[in-house]
Amino acid sequence: MTSIANKIFLIKLEPDYQSYKIAPPFGILYLAAALEKAGYPVKLFHCRGTPRNIKRIVDEIIQSSPLLVGFSSLTGEALLPSLAASTELKKRSSIPIVWGGLHATMLPEQTLRNDNIDFIVHGEGEVTLVELAERINRGELLPGSFRDIKGLGHKDRGKIVINPVRPFITNLDAYIPAWHHFDIEDYFYKGRQFYSEFGSSLPGDKIAALITSRGCPSRCGYCYNQFVNKRHFRAHSAEHVIRDVETLKKDHDISAVIFEDDNFFSDRERALKIVREINIPWSATIRADYVAKWGSDFVRTLKENLCVELRIGAESGSQKVLDIMRKDITLSDIRKTSELCRTFDLPALTNFMVGIPGETWEDDLQTFSLMDELEEKGNIVNGPTIFLPYPGTPLYTLAVEKGFVTPRDITEWGKNWGPTQPRTPFVDRRARFAGYYRVLALRKEEKNLKIPYFTRILKRIAKKRWEKRYFLFPLDYYIPRFFLRLLQSLKLKKIARMMYD
Repeated sequence: MTSIANKIFLIKLEPDYQSYKIAPPFGILYLAAALEKAGYPVKLFHCRGTPRNIKRIVDEIIQSSPLLVGFSSLTGEALLPSLAASTELKKRSSIPIVWGGLHATMLPEQTLRNDNIDFIVHGEGEVTLVELAERINRGELLPGSFRDIKGLGHKDRGKIVINPVRPFITNLDAYIPAWHHFDIEDYFYKGRQFYSEFGSSLPGDKIAALITSRGCPSRCGYCYNQFVNKRHFRAHSAEHVIRDVETLKKDHDISAVIFEDDNFFSDRERALKIVREINIPWSATIRADYVAKWGSDFVRTLKENLCVELRIGAESGSQKVLDIMRKDITLSDIRKTSELCRTFDLPALTNFMVGIPGETWEDDLQTFSLMDELEEKGNIVNGPTIFLPYPGTPLYTLAVEKGFVTPRDITEWGKNWGPTQPRTPFVDRRARFAGYYRVLALRKEEKNLKIPYFTRILKRIAKKRWEKRYFLFPLDYYIPRFFLRLLQSLKLKKIARMMYD
């Protein structure tokens, strides 16, 4: 094997939110494992993308002169710090810069049009990145050198070239996330699940997050899976997952597990084998039609094997909208799932969204009513969030037809797309702030604020708005945000948190 002198740097930068919940960076952990297996030394960074952190990382990279630098890209605000770091690196060096992850996969050509990005990896990167590193390490940098690397996008004599997609990895057990680069204890959480505003409290102080599979066989029109994973499900073996959980229990005394898989029960027998063996409280995703079809015995089995929460994408109270989404579930499935979970005292966290292209205010009202109905019967209800069109998905195409203006470059995707910028033109303006008001109306922790008076007033208004389904003229949204930003700009962040956080 050719000698390897230089490290490879892999970086995931998060938006600079005070309250941002940092999830484990599984993407770069898996890539690091693949590179190290091939003999490449690796350095990982995962932090908020503040100017100070970017400067620190860039300075270290320049000093180390690595073989290449890889950035994990996720559509939305997280693109901006990665772009800032890439731009600074390109100003100061000729080190090859590679972007991978969801955004680069869904928009490979647009991503490569940026002068500060040399390569993109679309799809799974474990094999592709190793092959790219080998070419660069051997000095094979002439035109045409990269055209046979599947899953790679590159620039060849000024022309953007997107190579054919690489076949999916079939044996995920060949790769174990390289946790030795981080203190895994930093990624354990206390009393919360799936980074949600609502939900049941998982027990203990050390809740671990695991991803045990990739892909989902369903065809939901809003989900990146259709485009990225082609509805192809593959997974770590049950034995592999059971060993992982046993190791976490033995070495770190974890108290619960969150399975972050997109659809943990895609392979029912595998999932049941895992939960029957791990002997620890757990939470996972499941489809409403699965629960409705598999029935009482299935739910009883989950409860008996320490399930403490099921996360269910109900999404809408309108059957018309569910059909537009291609959810392939019915309102009856949602209600039956809710009833089965209540029967066995198993908390169900149902998620909802509004703003689907073709949705009307009447559809929104049906969604709000179903949310209230489920909550009154003891379910945990999250949302409604605003639908955001992911590139490459069927609903993205429909959104463009309905007037969604596609961002032209990485900067626009970072500034004009994401949870804080719900500007899709087909969202009924009467529903735009529904999620904000519902979250505020149901807020429970204002007692923790040192100056809770203002939040309590806003909460009362929000509760009344939700009851009346009236969300227009949201001065009670904009005015507090104005004062919050003013206090923050005056470097009075502590006072701002005491009043509003």
